[in-house]
Amino acid sequence: MRRRTLGIKKEPTIMIIPMIDIVFFLLVFFMVGTLYMNTEQQIPLNLPSASTSTAKSIEPITITLTTTHTLYIDNQEISSERLAEEVRSIVKQAPRQAFVIRASKDVYYSEVIALLDMLKVNGAKYISVATERK
Repeated sequence: MRRRTLGIKKEPTIMIIPMIDIVFFLLVFFMVGTLYMNTEQQIPLNLPSASTSTAKSIEPITITLTTTHTLYIDNQEISSERLAEEVRSIVKQAPRQAFVIRASKDVYYSEVIALLDMLKVNGAKYISVATERK
């Protein structure tokens, strides 16, 4: 005995519209993603190798200003007049030298600005101010 099915037989269909939506979404995603990639065009070269080759990095010099108005350069106490001479000689030797100012939050704003101004006057170009993350 054969079994009968009630109703109409439906053939499975492929829904093309949702598939096109997904393909366009992926296309837009990768297009936007490639816009933000930083690609640098460089001339292809075969560089020579050396066993003593190292990357040269310049460590920043830390200048600290405490609440007692004491200045330190890399943890060594220094007077403000001597600091200006020291910065001038450092910048003369390494023009790309970076300086980091660490000042207590209790120090007056004008003192920090005076320190920044002194660094700029003596040739420092790369200056940052240290803060703590909240």
